[in-house]
Amino acid sequence: MESWLLEYGSLCLLVAGFLYGVNFPCPLGVLLMAAGSLARQGLIAWPALLLACPLGILLGEQPWFFLGRRLARRAPERLAARFRERGPSLLLTGRFIPGVPATVVPLAGMTGVSWKRFFAWDLASALLYTVTYAVCGNLLSQWLSLSQIVTLAVFLLIGIQVLAYSKRTPS
Repeated sequence: MESWLLEYGSLCLLVAGFLYGVNFPCPLGVLLMAAGSLARQGLIAWPALLLACPLGILLGEQPWFFLGRRLARRAPERLAARFRERGPSLLLTGRFIPGVPATVVPLAGMTGVSWKRFFAWDLASALLYTVTYAVCGNLLSQWLSLSQIVTLAVFLLIGIQVLAYSKRTPS
């Protein structure tokens, strides 16, 4: 992973962000933690990291928003009402919960959220996600090697996913 990040840097982060945005299973959090660690060493530029990944996420999620807009008649009313109640701020916090962006992004389109409002919340969410994981990797690199950071990130993300899926309630 380190060699890919060192050689392709922002392109790697752009593609990974795009894959994450189109809901392809991608360990973006792990990649961002590794990139944050490399940024601490001066091997990756912070501006490239903070631009490439959110741009990839935004590019990947826009089609889902417009698909949701096209399928607006098919939104379950109970789900749409809950979304309207909480608003697109779910985009901001939901990004950290596995599976939530895959449902919230099209739902924003289904419930009639304006594209400008969606884009603003989605941009804020993508930036927050990128900064959070990159800064964690950056801070951890003071005490851990890159391979230890990646191992820790993998186990933490697996734990978060197991916890999120065990808390799900059937509808």
